[in-house]
Amino acid sequence: MRCTACGAEVILTNVVPDDTMVRGFEHHTFICLACHVAAHRVVFTRHGREDDSEPVPVHEAPPTVPASKAAEEQSAAPGFFSRVVARMRGQ
Repeated sequence: MRCTACGAEVILTNVVPDDTMVRGFEHHTFICLACHVAAHRVVFTRHGREDDSEPVPVHEAPPTVPASKAAEEQSAAPGFFSRVVARMRGQ
């Protein structure tokens, strides 16, 4: 990046995360190597920066309980509509 005052190269000297609730915005401070003019920019980083915080723990899913025999038989039984169609077909 170039200085807007003299055109010399600038270096990044400070990065501060934005105080708003929107993640990914940062305040960057650049200093010109020739004339020492400071420039401030608000920059959007697509995924944000990684921080030193603890990783979020991953919890396993609770165990599943097998269906009872009565529930299996009830779900396997043909419904009212299926029985009506079967009678209409003569089965």
